[in-house]
Amino acid sequence: MVIDTPVARSDEPARLAAVRRYGILDTPPDGAFDRITGLAARVFGVPIAIVSIVDHDRIWFKSHHGLDVEQIDREPGLCASAVMQRDPWIISDARRDPRALTNPLVAGEFGLQFYAGVPLQTMDGYNLGTLCILDFEPRELSASETATLQDLGRMVTDELDLRLATRTALQEASERDRLKDAYFGMLSHELRTPMTTIYAAAQLMADSPAVRADARARDLFPDIVSESDRLLRLIDDLLVLTRVEQGSLESEREPVLL
Repeated sequence: MVIDTPVARSDEPARLAAVRRYGILDTPPDGAFDRITGLAARVFGVPIAIVSIVDHDRIWFKSHHGLDVEQIDREPGLCASAVMQRDPWIISDARRDPRALTNPLVAGEFGLQFYAGVPLQTMDGYNLGTLCILDFEPRELSASETATLQDLGRMVTDELDLRLATRTALQEASERDRLKDAYFGMLSHELRTPMTTIYAAAQLMADSPAVRADARARDLFPDIVSESDRLLRLIDDLLVLTRVEQGSLESEREPVLL
């Protein structure tokens, strides 16, 4: 099957934005992805298996089994062509396939003869890169084998989605903590100070001659003092809890009798 050389699509900026959103580029080697490429190499009996992420000017390898290279230029890269497809991109015999005859990986020293790649597609439809297998001999890939390669590709995508969800959850938790800290800061400055003033004023007024001379006031002011004190203690407890969560509460050691 011959397919015209893919050209840049109009949604390439959005695809690159998805690559950035996943935050996978230039991250350290990872056993989760290395296990998938190792498994792919064993299942298909090929010397090379790669998880690639296609950037704007390069193809970066998140995992590269059987190949001691971390990235290559985007053009002319076979993964750059595969990432533009919705379906598996398979070159069974690169020596006879018009799509690959002039590719330096085929015509040059590397001597690539077989390539099969499946796109790593996000939930919103953008291809981040590929899971691909390579060989130095021509070979055919059956429908069943192609389905297996697609399943392995989905395993890669699932891992990427899981990491994105985890990072998003951590960012949201951090934002919630920031808002909570701001709220408790507001409690400290906007509520505690006036509440302290109300409490002190109520204590003073409760002992004033005018209040003592008024039976209704005598009953009312002790409640004001009591409730003001309760609210102050509640605010103090919340502030202590915040310092505990932030790790900024200083502890003091005191001797105790056993």
